[in-house]
Amino acid sequence: MSGVKVAFIGAGGNASGHMKRVKEVCDETEIVAICDIDAERAEKATEEFGGAPYTDYHQMLDKVGMDALYVSVPPFAHTDAEIIAAEKGIHLFVEKPVALTMEKGLEVSAAIEKAGVISCVGYQLRYAESVRRAKKWLDGKTVAMVNTHRWGGVPGTAWWCVMSKSGGQIVEQTTHQVDLIRYLCGEITEVQANYALRHSYENKGFDIPDVMATTFKLASGAVGVLTSSCAMINGGGKGELEIMADHCVLKWGTTSVSAVPGEHPDLAGELPPLPPIDPVFIEAVRKGDGSSILSPYLEGLKSLDVTLAMNKSGETGKPERTYFADN
Repeated sequence: MSGVKVAFIGAGGNASGHMKRVKEVCDETEIVAICDIDAERAEKATEEFGGAPYTDYHQMLDKVGMDALYVSVPPFAHTDAEIIAAEKGIHLFVEKPVALTMEKGLEVSAAIEKAGVISCVGYQLRYAESVRRAKKWLDGKTVAMVNTHRWGGVPGTAWWCVMSKSGGQIVEQTTHQVDLIRYLCGEITEVQANYALRHSYENKGFDIPDVMATTFKLASGAVGVLTSSCAMINGGGKGELEIMADHCVLKWGTTSVSAVPGEHPDLAGELPPLPPIDPVFIEAVRKGDGSSILSPYLEGLKSLDVTLAMNKSGETGKPERTYFADN
């Protein structure tokens, strides 16, 4: 395969970012169609990036030939697009979270596995240099404890504030922190969550918790704490990850990583170059080899599993095992 033909379901801000990167850094790649329920948005995107506009992805998948499909839609909108595409042999890039229920995620995962198509989920942090350095440093060390938090505000989309549509902040945003913990420290097997709604919001449909605190256990025996909040509507939010390993603490940030106490020259050592997530996915499709993808669909499903378990524990007040811990 020389050129790669790509289509998109969803033309919002997240999707447009992928469109730009595909056009800018992926040679011989053609965007052949863009679908969005907002016809004007679909048309505007095709004017900028090319392809034919659609408002019905079933029609698009039926009429347009493509090698790869980006699915960048809200959690509740993950229904049958991935399954139809997989059955047609179309490779998939799915934005997180990959579904709103484990039942749907497992159905899509089975379709991907049966079809043998390449899949990638939008956990771009796995490809960041700071994460790669952290993972290299942690290799062979005994992780004892993890501490992380994500404190921010409320996005401007109405569906985000509705639990039945977004899954709340843990599922929709803090999934990045959960995925990073899994990638660096191993699988999370049990969670115990406390959720609350402590502030008033103008959006009368707001029914998600705005403060969340969760303790968790990892398969290795390590323990951790995760806090999440969307109450910082006036700014001042922050996100940090600390990992205690071999009597030291690794401190990770999006663009930096360090460890204390002592000197850790290995954190500044040379690393082989790795492109960002979009070129990695497109090149994998071009070669027909997904081995370079760090975040295939099953990995996205395992991160969803943890966040859904947190939500369930937040409702019941009891510890919850993750699905994959017992299956």
